[in-house]
Amino acid sequence: MTAPQPLGEREPLRAWRQFHSRDIDEVRALVARQFCDHRLQPEGPSRGTGARYNHVRGQALSLNFLSYGSAVQIDPGELQDFYLVQMPLSGRAQIANGSTSVASDRRTATVLNPTRETRMTWHADCRMLLLQIRRSALHRIAEQAAGLSLPEAVVFDTALPVSSGDLRGWARQFAACVSATENQTGFGSWSALQQQVIEEQLILGLLTHQQSNIRHLLAARASGSSSQIRRAQDFIHANIGEPLSVPAIAAAADCSIRSLQAGFRKHFGLTPMEYLRDLRLDLARYLMLSRSAQTPVSSIAYDCGFSHLGRFSQLYRTRFGELPSATPGNPGHSL
Repeated sequence: MTAPQPLGEREPLRAWRQFHSRDIDEVRALVARQFCDHRLQPEGPSRGTGARYNHVRGQALSLNFLSYGSAVQIDPGELQDFYLVQMPLSGRAQIANGSTSVASDRRTATVLNPTRETRMTWHADCRMLLLQIRRSALHRIAEQAAGLSLPEAVVFDTALPVSSGDLRGWARQFAACVSATENQTGFGSWSALQQQVIEEQLILGLLTHQQSNIRHLLAARASGSSSQIRRAQDFIHANIGEPLSVPAIAAAADCSIRSLQAGFRKHFGLTPMEYLRDLRLDLARYLMLSRSAQTPVSSIAYDCGFSHLGRFSQLYRTRFGELPSATPGNPGHSL
């Protein structure tokens, strides 16, 4: 039996070919139909084999292969409704998302954030595997994982280092979905529930392992914690900006103050109020990383339940190693 070729040596998802064209205007229109309107400009004379695009739809995700066959500049602006993971199988590209520009190859994939303007140059030898993720689905899973309402969009670091560490495993999981689909045991073959579970695993893996403005919020909750402690956590997370007291938390958890204190010490090494303080600081950092230049630090501090700005600044520097004013906001911030 002949072993299957690695993804980088063949054309993935060939059975789901959407088009093969040398007409640049036709290519732009057909790609825009799946993704978004954009400017597409060849760099020099087009001498390649033409653009090839393959696509398999899931529920909140889609698997895609795209190659232009010649060097092109692509300017889609803000993607708005979706995130796009771009994983080169061969060749190189220069990817700018917001103010960050990344040289992308097989070792460094990229994540395009929908709230930042994107500009790209794909070289003639560039062949990309693309994972399109619906923005609303990713946001829902991010809120579930954080246990918090997130008023701003998740913003990932653009560079996605897939050659080592946890992201290498995540990239292999993505590639395994493509291979399973090609073998008729993946997208399009799973039940609706199986499809949902696999998609949520891919989204949660990206949220967990890729640097972003919310990664620090996604520390796993203590495993094996009692139902009382989980109720206390849920109450704290749901009322993070409100004045809270230990008796109020204990009442919401339906336990004694003593049991509450002991439970938090056991599972978190913190008192309930220390847990609340750290959670508020983590939320404040997320908002700092997401804020526009016009958003004052004081507004974020008050929204997160801090009433004393000097104390807030001290606590913030102790937890994150810098003052709130030194935390860079999102240069591509968009409401």
